Amino acid sequence: MIRYLKHIVRIILMFALIMCWGISLGYANNIESNNKTLNFYFENDKYNLELVNSIKESEKELAVVGWAEESLQSATNLDLGKSASELNVLAIKGSSNLLVKGSNLFADDLEGCLIDNDTSYKLFGSSNCIGREIVYNDRTLVVRGILKGSKSNMIIQIPDDSMKALDGLTIDGTDFTLNKIEDFKMRFGISELAINGNVYYMLAKFISMIFPIIALVLILIKVISSLFKSRNKPVLVGIYIIMALTFVFIFFKVTNIKISIPLDMIPNKWSDFDFWSKMGKEYKEKIEYVLYMKKYGVDIYNIENLLKSALYSIFTIILFVINLRVIKINDIKQLIINNGVLVVSSFVAVLIIWAKYKFDVNVAMIWLIYPLYLCGDYFIKVHGKYLIYEDEVNTEIKNSDIIEEAVC
Repeated sequence: MIRYLKHIVRIILMFALIMCWGISLGYANNIESNNKTLNFYFENDKYNLELVNSIKESEKELAVVGWAEESLQSATNLDLGKSASELNVLAIKGSSNLLVKGSNLFADDLEGCLIDNDTSYKLFGSSNCIGREIVYNDRTLVVRGILKGSKSNMIIQIPDDSMKALDGLTIDGTDFTLNKIEDFKMRFGISELAINGNVYYMLAKFISMIFPIIALVLILIKVISSLFKSRNKPVLVGIYIIMALTFVFIFFKVTNIKISIPLDMIPNKWSDFDFWSKMGKEYKEKIEYVLYMKKYGVDIYNIENLLKSALYSIFTIILFVINLRVIKINDIKQLIINNGVLVVSSFVAVLIIWAKYKFDVNVAMIWLIYPLYLCGDYFIKVHGKYLIYEDEVNTEIKNSDIIEEAVC
């Protein structure tokens, strides 16, 4: 009975680890954007639509959106006599697809709006709201779609004659290097820092990848340790080097991590300490700025997903440590059984995540990382026992040779 109970506990621990990690990855992917945007957050009221128009006239191919957020707003459905209050309304000048996912509100659509799912239920009693009318600030607006990727409850276009002060500016930063950003700011009189629009996604992605990084580091430590123990055996040294490189290759292939360094972040010589000092200071300022700046609806949605991803990543790491202590693999049969349980757990976890949370996860990564870790760990453990046995045999042979020489 106790034996079966231990097996059940192991299965629950493995399933909980896969589930938590999948949810962490899901929340991280939830804020991924295909757009490489740059955000400028304005701290005073000196910027308005003139800035957006000036940029569009000068940079005709550049996608740009100016935006301002108003809180504690209300909208009404006159047909049903329903209203929604305490709304956050994001007024934009430009196409909404540069800011949020889902339906698009075009730059010239002054009679349209986007609302989120909760607001739709408050105004219409369901999510069936596209094409229906609401009234906001004496403006009759047609709902063009459901809003996703923002904590703003509604998005509208700013009228062309408005002198409304902007809270921020978002541009397509695909081809922008650090030098081009500084040139852009100088040409249009922008003094604020340019913040990468994917900063929250990059943080969430890094945090959600801590578990596979730890698994890789543990395997590499064991491989390198075995390599040094076998340093007098060239063939084994070669095998361990190939093994380490294979694990690193599989890690980057499965996780789809791509490492790239912008050219303007590379100094002329690596001993250019002034360059490193300046770059370190700039990134420190940006981190402090992101931490303390005022957060808007386009940020809060991302921050919430970032925090949830971090929370489930912590759970994953804790469960991984527990699994290391509880799950002991001593033979090939146990390895096959445990990997089989992991594959089934991964399949069930992915189905639950898709059905309950409705966000994308890297299925291959969930299915492969932990089983590969167990396989690598088992191989090193078995081979380590062989090395110990071989050393003991060699020691016994040497001792017998010494005894024989002494007798002779």
